[in-house]
Amino acid sequence: MAQLCTPDIVVDLLATKVGVPADTPGIETALWEDLGVDSLGLSEVIAGIWHQLGIELPHEEAMETTNLRELVALVNAQSS
Repeated sequence: MAQLCTPDIVVDLLATKVGVPADTPGIETALWEDLGVDSLGLSEVIAGIWHQLGIELPHEEAMETTNLRELVALVNAQSS
């Protein structure tokens, strides 16, 4: 079984790939657009998940997520 994704993993990817400060209030539930994450930034995070965890996500489904919690749930659903 693949390693589970945690919010901390995605927060780190958002910080390194997109420049969203890890200590942003409400980062787990804020909408991507409110965090300044565009489609290219989200694609970078998705690629980072694949590289770090070895979990390949259906791109269209991943792009339809609206926040960090939804993305973590999608990743963990794919890894089980």
